[in-house]
Amino acid sequence: MAKKEEDTKQKTNAARFTREQFVQSEQWQGVDRDILSIVLEDNKTYTIAQATQLVEQFMTRGVK
Repeated sequence: MAKKEEDTKQKTNAARFTREQFVQSEQWQGVDRDILSIVLEDNKTYTIAQATQLVEQFMTRGVK
C-alpha cells in the first residue's frame, strides 16, 4: 500500500512544462520538436513522459 502512495506522490510532483518550454528545449531536436509544437496545447503543462508519449503516438498513428 505504501508503494502505491509513493508512486502517486512522484507522479504529482513530476516537473511540468509548457509547450513553449518543450519547443525551446535542447532535449528535443528536429522532427520531434515540430511534432511537439503540433500535439501540445497552449496554456497546458505536461511532464516529459507525457510529451514523449504524445510524440510516439503521433509518429505511429495511421494515415487517413
